[in-house]
Amino acid sequence: MEGKVLRVREVGDPILSTKCKKVDVNNINYEVIQDIEDLKATLDFSEGFGIAAPQIGIDKRIVVIKVDKEKCSYEDAEDVPVTVMINPKWKPASEKTNIEYEGCLSVPSIRGKVERYKKIEVNYYNEKGEHIEKTVQGFLARDIQHECDHLDGIVFLERVTGHDGFATKEMINKFDLRNKK
Repeated sequence: MEGKVLRVREVGDPILSTKCKKVDVNNINYEVIQDIEDLKATLDFSEGFGIAAPQIGIDKRIVVIKVDKEKCSYEDAEDVPVTVMINPKWKPASEKTNIEYEGCLSVPSIRGKVERYKKIEVNYYNEKGEHIEKTVQGFLARDIQHECDHLDGIVFLERVTGHDGFATKEMINKFDLRNKK
């Protein structure tokens, strides 16, 4: 089955403020698999490292993550193959946090400083309905927290900290803001 590249919904679209419905993991049917394939195709077409179902207009708790560390400017990024997470849940695995600029496919060109846990425990189901639990850290932990926020109707703009919390992608690159706290 091949996925379609769908339009990424931008901030202001009501679906981005919707708490998404759980997927029945005992019934991962054709429709759910097609949604997953569309998420994968749309993510591949974008410059992002993760995408959540509501970002392409789907009211389901599904996230797809794929990280190419060569294209990622975060120092602690690791390569992550295409990972489908159905009904993901996470909790902190440590109290340590950090503040980094985040971007989002649904908020083009704006970046914001967001505090996230550095290490989390995540559990989810894959597209075969298998339950997976693991501990992740660094950029992957940030990415999962960001995408899970989408499933709860939260866009990173709501989590930005500090009076100097926003910048454009161009200014971050121009002034190397990513490495300055």
